[in-house]
Amino acid sequence: MPADVYLLTGYLGSGKTTLLQKWLTHLRVQNENVVVLMNEMGEEDIDGEQLQGFGFPVKKLLDGCICCSIKGELTEGLRDILNSLQPDRILIETTGVADPIDVIDTLTHPELYDRIELKGTISVVDASRFLDLNSRFASTAALVKTIRNQVKYADLILLNKTDMASAELVERVKQKLAELNPKAPIHQAVQANIDLAWLQAVKRVEHVREPDSASPAPVQTTIGRMSTMDRLKQSLGLKTSTPSLYNSIETFSYTFTGPVDEKKFEDFLYDLPKNVYRAKGYVLFHGKKELISFQHTDNQVLFFPFENFGPKLVAVFIGEEMDQQEITRKLSKCYG
Repeated sequence: MPADVYLLTGYLGSGKTTLLQKWLTHLRVQNENVVVLMNEMGEEDIDGEQLQGFGFPVKKLLDGCICCSIKGELTEGLRDILNSLQPDRILIETTGVADPIDVIDTLTHPELYDRIELKGTISVVDASRFLDLNSRFASTAALVKTIRNQVKYADLILLNKTDMASAELVERVKQKLAELNPKAPIHQAVQANIDLAWLQAVKRVEHVREPDSASPAPVQTTIGRMSTMDRLKQSLGLKTSTPSLYNSIETFSYTFTGPVDEKKFEDFLYDLPKNVYRAKGYVLFHGKKELISFQHTDNQVLFFPFENFGPKLVAVFIGEEMDQQEITRKLSKCYG
């Protein structure tokens, strides 16, 4: 029997890892053989640390995006998982800048094609930020393309963080989501709380007219072979010349040398420039013993205690054209 694969996508900070944690808690009591495959930008693993302790193997692909630069590693990783662990389910969490259609292309590799079955793509959308991110006036063409494709090719949409948006804004977002993808069900949520049975019951929806039966759907015949990718995109009505968001995204990490002042650090995060799309990591505060996990998006900063002292005290920043020296200079002022 092929392993069931679920693809979890959504922009940076939308709540994918929070949803995955809740899903794993649910799966833990079902006595199934589940493997998680996580992709993170940069060399430091932050979100993967959140999944330790759930009792499931977690394979991590770092410092690249499985939709483009490390496609081959995804193929190899899945092959290793299938051979050594023989899972019933594989949950794949993409990096926030991944275009799902490119990941689906990788899942059609001949070595995997008859060993896995993609049950569905679940897209997590931040209700408070979606319209701004989707705006051609406020975002780059590559960002808009990625945001829209994460919705257009979803089989289920989780409209998350609805508590951070007005009722009017939530309705406007729902209308736009339905316009981009009229077939996928939309479920509203706060902190990714959803009936988890909906996730496991997700079904593929037909987003475009099926190609003629005489022309079978293309599969990836060589890892990273762009001509095959272009054919797949063309069959789905996508333009092949649109730039990839991943190609313009950069990351860097900063290792803390000791505890920092909580208020100064919180102010630092809120004051990060708009071209820093995401910041996350682990930190210690003056006068407190517990390790703190922090998460930052352009309109939200979250702190919560983290019991596992294994992670490094590190901050990871994701954005475009970031001034690393200036960010580091301002961060160094948080020690005092």
